[in-house]
Amino acid sequence: MQELVSCAISIDDVRDIFGATPELADRLRASAAARFQRPQASHRRWLRPLLRHDPELEVARDTPSAEDVSALLAGAHIPPDRVAASWRLLLGWVEDLAVRSARVPWDRAAFDRLEWNLARAGLNSDYSLRRLADRDLGIPLHPMPDQVAGYAKHVHAVETRDALRAVRDHPELEPGDREVLDPILSVLDAASADPRLDVVTIGARA
Repeated sequence: MQELVSCAISIDDVRDIFGATPELADRLRASAAARFQRPQASHRRWLRPLLRHDPELEVARDTPSAEDVSALLAGAHIPPDRVAASWRLLLGWVEDLAVRSARVPWDRAAFDRLEWNLARAGLNSDYSLRRLADRDLGIPLHPMPDQVAGYAKHVHAVETRDALRAVRDHPELEPGDREVLDPILSVLDAASADPRLDVVTIGARA
């Protein structure tokens, strides 16, 4: 299952993760240690030669490592086989640093239907939900194929919040639409309350 994660955070705070100050690096290392604790190694090591795949190693491929932490904080090159784990790590940090964040289900067909319903309700296409991820994040970690990753500046977040609020109760919207729309609106509300905040949107595996 896929999710969209929307965060009220300054884009500069996201970019500052790469080449972090010592104080920020310490905070993010502690966050990573708490969020991504590795499973305890099994004592049944004698079984490993009999297994086609070692379950512990399978988990590790998708779990951020200490090397991933150091590479992101230094803004260093990320090997292709560590990109997925690095995005999990970065997203966790962005959520921790954000003033508010929300996760909503990401299904392309359902999302297209929501956008269509919003348009029928009178939403200007300039304020479609997709536009919240229009701008490149400008970070060394590049999106994976088909991954949503972008941001909207503060002024666009405010205008989008106002436009969505105006159509939120329109009869063209279905009850399920509001279950996706309302969490995003809560993030837009938080970003609108502080001129320093933008809105960052990143796709993730649930």
